[in-house]
Amino acid sequence: MSNELSIFKPNNTSLVSADELETFSEVAKASEFLPRIQLITKGKYVDTGKIKPGHWGVPQTGGEEIEDLGEVIDIIPLDYRPKALDVSDKEAIITVYDVKDPEFQRIKKAPKNSGCMWGPSFLVLERSTGLLYELFFGNKSGRAEADKMKPFLPQAANKGVPSPARLKIHYKKGPDYGWHVPVIIKCSEPFSPEQIKVDDAKIADERWKFRNPPKGTEKVDESEANTQKRAR
Repeated sequence: MSNELSIFKPNNTSLVSADELETFSEVAKASEFLPRIQLITKGKYVDTGKIKPGHWGVPQTGGEEIEDLGEVIDIIPLDYRPKALDVSDKEAIITVYDVKDPEFQRIKKAPKNSGCMWGPSFLVLERSTGLLYELFFGNKSGRAEADKMKPFLPQAANKGVPSPARLKIHYKKGPDYGWHVPVIIKCSEPFSPEQIKVDDAKIADERWKFRNPPKGTEKVDESEANTQKRAR
């Protein structure tokens, strides 16, 4: 039997370059939504063996897969905005970014396990992937730790130059159950240019979109609803 692949020889086909392969994953996973880094403590990704509890992960488009970033990640926070999220109706998920909006206050006052979350949302650059993400601290444990992110944000005190922060995870034990909470500390290792996979134009574009989100309702993938709803 002849080998059908024998027609592909170095002298009659061009190779895909290393630079082209490096952009493949980013293009293949392109989406109008900024991907989200989430602290995974339990849920379907853990149940199906896709990730261990107590790891940072990036849910993938479709909600069935997740990229495991490990127990510790380094990020540079580039921007901040308040965010309130109501996922009680999957067909009309409500996202609000104005703390003065009555919907924001309604979500903020909603009881536990109602599908409502609120807190600070950050636009971050993550070291291991070199890409941009949203990091939303929408539950009580996240909000309690989020204030420690403030010194790393670009502001007048640091002349607009953000600095790296390290995100770790701590297991907290209650009377009846335990869960994982974020821990924010200073990172002394700067990001090198080689680690950053996005250029200044992309960063500027994402910062503009982060600061100017759509008003009213915004579609959110089910992975965020599932993960955030289970978080303590």
